[in-house]
Amino acid sequence: MIMTAKTSPAPQWRSSVPLYKHLGFHLDGLEDGRSQVRLSFQPHLGNSRGEVHGGTVAAIIDAAMSQAVRSLVDMEMGVATMTMTLNYLAPAKGEITCKGSVIKRGRSVMFTEAEVYGEDGVLACRASANYRILPKTVYDKKSPT
Repeated sequence: MIMTAKTSPAPQWRSSVPLYKHLGFHLDGLEDGRSQVRLSFQPHLGNSRGEVHGGTVAAIIDAAMSQAVRSLVDMEMGVATMTMTLNYLAPAKGEITCKGSVIKRGRSVMFTEAEVYGEDGVLACRASANYRILPKTVYDKKSPT
């Protein structure tokens, strides 16, 4: 499920996270508490068997779920991962796609789920997480010098 159509503008990340660029994440869709993030496999993102490393899978899951949350809050709000549970079901192979969604929206906490599929279409991982919504003032405070 890609949530963008040819006539729609390309989706934009709702936060600037250097890790996303470093790992090579591509945002394919973002709207109404849903997201889709894709990653082309590179050998340095793999495990000893040549599959996508579990840590890489965890990173794309966190990106997809947090972006789904961010699609429902004001841009100046912060989002922090509180808990994340992953269930690895099969090896993630080749290009992977992660679909994240908000399943319960609260004022200060949102509950999410995600699925990761390998390029072979096999469901590789299912996850759930809770995210804290933070006011901008949390980020405006400077550390004492």
